[in-house]
Amino acid sequence: MSISTQTPLKLIFKGRLEFGSERTYNMVLNHWNNRIENYFKTDVLLKADQVFSEEEYALTVPQQVVMSTEKHWRSTTALLKEVAQYALAGKVGAWWVQNGQILAEYNIEPQSDKTAVSEYIRGRELAKQGGMEMASEALSNAISKYERHALAYERRGYVNYKLKNFNDALYDFSKSIDINSVNPEPHYGRGKIRMLKNEWENAVQDFDNAIKRSLAVQPIHWLARLRKGDSLYHAKRYAEAIPELKFFMQRKFSESDPNHRFRPKAEYLLAECEAKLKEAGK
Repeated sequence: MSISTQTPLKLIFKGRLEFGSERTYNMVLNHWNNRIENYFKTDVLLKADQVFSEEEYALTVPQQVVMSTEKHWRSTTALLKEVAQYALAGKVGAWWVQNGQILAEYNIEPQSDKTAVSEYIRGRELAKQGGMEMASEALSNAISKYERHALAYERRGYVNYKLKNFNDALYDFSKSIDINSVNPEPHYGRGKIRMLKNEWENAVQDFDNAIKRSLAVQPIHWLARLRKGDSLYHAKRYAEAIPELKFFMQRKFSESDPNHRFRPKAEYLLAECEAKLKEAGK
C-alpha cells in the first residue's frame, strides 16, 4: 500500500536487539551513525542516544506510538533491518496501523549464519512443524551459544509445554522473563502453566502482564484477556472476570484469527460469572 509520503500515519515500534559484545555493539553504533549522516539524514524516527545502551550492548525500543509519514516508516524500518543482521538475539516489531487495522507489519530480527541465530530459527520452524524433540535440541544449542537468548528460552518453553514437560516449561518461561520482561509471549506461556497447576492468582498476574506488554492489534493481547478472565473465574473473582470477557466478546475477529474459535468459551464463562453473582445476590 502506498499513499502520499506526507500523510500522517500511526506507527508503532517496540522491541530489542542484543549484540553480545562491545566490539559488535560499537560497530553497529558506528554503522547507524554513518547511515544517518550520509543517507537517511532526518528520516529515521529513532535517535541513537535514545535506543542504544552500551551497558547492555543492545538496541532497545520502548513501546511508542508516533504520527509520522510513509517516508519515515520506510527509512526507520530499513535501518533497523540493517543493524538487526549484526545481532545475536532479539526482535523489533513495527506496525503501521489505521482504524485498528494493521496495514503493514514487520518482525525485524537477525537472519545471519551465527549459531545462536541459525539454531534459534531452526528450532522455531521445527516447533511450527511439530518436530518438538528436534526443536528443543536446536533451541538449546542457541542458548548454549548465547545464554541471554530470551526468545530461545520462550520458544523452548512452548516446546516443553507441548511435550508436557511442565516444570521445564515453567523454568524456560521464567528465564525468558528474567532476561527481557517486555515480551508478552513468556508471560502468556507461564500463565498457561500456572492454570494447569491451579495457581489462579499467579496466572491472573501473568496474563495481565501479557496484556500490558502487547498491542490491541496482536492476537496474543486478546488471548491473554480471555485467559485472564478464565483465571479470574476459577479464582472466584467473578465481578473482575466479567469486564475482561466482555472486552473479548466485543472484539470482532476474522476467521483466520486464533481468537475466533474461542468465542463460545468466552460466552460460556461470561454466563457462568453472571450466574454466580446472581446466586450471591450481587
